[in-house]
Amino acid sequence: MPLLPRSSVVVASSLGLILGAAAIGEAQADEARSFVIAANDGYGLADCLGEGGECGRAVADAWCAANGGGAALAFGPAAKGAYVVTCGD
Repeated sequence: MPLLPRSSVVVASSLGLILGAAAIGEAQADEARSFVIAANDGYGLADCLGEGGECGRAVADAWCAANGGGAALAFGPAAKGAYVVTCGD
């Protein structure tokens, strides 16, 4: 049986890790929902979401509760002029 070049082994191992991580990510995606919120939404959410800390946590948790989710899993800037809140079930 011929031996594979070392680079082929590294590529195959890396591919296995990537596919495994993707499967885990899909399972977690079933348990979480993300919302993108415009910074100029009129509610002032960006003020707290942008600074993080306790204010950001309170706003993110309230956003999740208002939209039928559990506690916020993550929150913060998503893109210029937008913030993301990821809610658990």
